[in-house]
Amino acid sequence: MTSVKDTSFGNPPLLEKVGAFTSIILYLPLFLGWTLINSPFHRTNKHKTWTRIVGDRLFYFLTTRLNMKQLQWALGDTLEVYKNYMEGQKLPLVIDELAENGRLLWIGERRTDRVILYFHGGAFLLPVPFFFLPFWKFVQSELEAKGKETGFALLQYSLVPTATFPTQLKQAVLAVQHLISMGVKPQNIQLTGDSAGGNLVLQLLSHMLHPVPDVPRLTITAPFSGVYLMSPWVSLTGKTGSMITNDDSDSIGIKALTYWGRIVLDGAPEKYHSYLEPYYAPEDWFVDLSTVVRRLFVTDGDAECLRDDIAVVADHLGKKHPRMQFILQKHGVHDDPYFDFLLWPQKVQSDLTPVILEFFASGFE
Repeated sequence: MTSVKDTSFGNPPLLEKVGAFTSIILYLPLFLGWTLINSPFHRTNKHKTWTRIVGDRLFYFLTTRLNMKQLQWALGDTLEVYKNYMEGQKLPLVIDELAENGRLLWIGERRTDRVILYFHGGAFLLPVPFFFLPFWKFVQSELEAKGKETGFALLQYSLVPTATFPTQLKQAVLAVQHLISMGVKPQNIQLTGDSAGGNLVLQLLSHMLHPVPDVPRLTITAPFSGVYLMSPWVSLTGKTGSMITNDDSDSIGIKALTYWGRIVLDGAPEKYHSYLEPYYAPEDWFVDLSTVVRRLFVTDGDAECLRDDIAVVADHLGKKHPRMQFILQKHGVHDDPYFDFLLWPQKVQSDLTPVILEFFASGFE
């Protein structure tokens, strides 16, 4: 008898729900307590505040101990996270419905003069984490203080296993086409994504250079102003040395990354793996990159499991694009700048954040 693949979202059996609750109640305090006791002797944690240590390793614990269904059940979906954040900030919901079940979720008003289009991380399995949104609201506020008011649009894309490649790519294309149909010029759009969202940005650029059949073509009248990739997930199979050496320092570990990668690749035809894993893309894959984007910026943390994978792809991109900037952040973990906004007080500690702000500011007139 052939087994039927479960493509439902976030419906763990009762026993797994109890297991998730038990892990958090019984084991999390012990894990965090030992982490803090050990932190003065740890090569990266000794350089951090206790709130950052707790935040980084809390995320590691949850993503390592809970399976996909448990995490989806606990975290909900991106629309729910967005609504909760906006209501907490007393901001109106501004939502654009797209085809293919996608949505653009705006923080603040819609704008057509300057737009950051954001693809969130979460391994294509999970919603945008709640603490990512205050980071981007901070970026938006800082740009406004510089006299560069900017619209910020978050793409809600469909999550695995309910949808597999190339659904998310189709939704990304439709998001850009929607902005252009509103009157936004490509040269006034900056794309950004972290982790799986960074992967999706690279998918979009790859599609523009090497169109995927059955995905709408994306042609633009001028290159995008900029692309910023924060800790992009460039290899879903991750076999480089940093996957092992940095497991005890990162906010996401090797167990979670390889488990999630198997799930995502399981639904994608092998012939499309260059889109999902740019680490293994052919040498000339990005040779015409400068025709679709004016500037590139990639950041990586030297304490993250994906460090070596990202560095290889960044080097490859730098050889194909004359305006590519790469920063390897000392003591940085996966998606490092976000973790300043996980626990109170929400205070910018990451030395990357000012550089990120300058990149976006310099890309807008």
